[in-house]
Amino acid sequence: MREPSAAPSAPTLSERGRMVLEEAGGVVRRLLGMIAYLWNRPWRPPTPKVGFKGAAEAFAWVALVAGLVAGAMLVLDPLVLGIRQRLPLGFIQVAERITDLGLGGVVLWPLGLAILYVLALSPRLDDMGRKVAASVLARLGFLFFSIAIVSLSVSIIKHLLGRARPYAAAVMTRPDPQLTFDWLAWKSSFASFPSGHATTVFATAAAFAALFPKARRALIAVAVAVAATRVLLGSHFPSDVIAGAAVGTAFVLWMVKLFAARRVVFAVDSSGHVVPKAGPSAARFGRLLPPASPATSVSLEEARS
Repeated sequence: MREPSAAPSAPTLSERGRMVLEEAGGVVRRLLGMIAYLWNRPWRPPTPKVGFKGAAEAFAWVALVAGLVAGAMLVLDPLVLGIRQRLPLGFIQVAERITDLGLGGVVLWPLGLAILYVLALSPRLDDMGRKVAASVLARLGFLFFSIAIVSLSVSIIKHLLGRARPYAAAVMTRPDPQLTFDWLAWKSSFASFPSGHATTVFATAAAFAALFPKARRALIAVAVAVAATRVLLGSHFPSDVIAGAAVGTAFVLWMVKLFAARRVVFAVDSSGHVVPKAGPSAARFGRLLPPASPATSVSLEEARS
């Protein structure tokens, strides 16, 4: 008589830990491989016409933004000192909710977790599923790196420059308090220029608009609204917002050119015009979703018992 086989034993805690580490290591290796693939992929002619056509045009753009920022520092910035105290409480409460849309974590956490999820799922997919995963990862990677790199850079720069925020400048007795800079202060109250919220929200709007051109106006409207709340809440001067918006947008345009030149995410026609490539259909995208557990059928008698 054949003896019943013993049930497989559950993995021990150390075995589960080793499995998790191996899975995490595989995700990291696939992430680095994705970055290396993009970096090593050769540029293809024609050159995408995005951003500046040459050094002269780039210099003109920088000069224009610098002029706007300098003019705002001298003319507009003094007018917003103490503006928060002059606004109704209800308006302030609404602005405080809207301004949170400019926090980097609002968009970067979902994008980062989505990237990790697709990377972890890829080895378990069939050939078509892996192609869909690669297409989705390229778009998620474009969005994440376009927003994260410039947001982190500006966060460091504004702490190094140490410009006093409006609420800090409002209590100063020195002339032109809006022009107060405390280099290397590394304090939240001296981290006004440029605006991190404006940088992040305009980078987010520009990145998503590059993928979804039809939503460009709505995205820009949201970005402008979020940037305006930074001034109305007394957290930033208008010049901070202008600088942040310019830096965030310019960086994303450079990233579009970087991806388009390698024909990743974007296509380039014979005249150099850049358009987003068509993404996976809804049916193919469904390959990346976890399978639904089969419903268990229960008879009427069992339900009544």
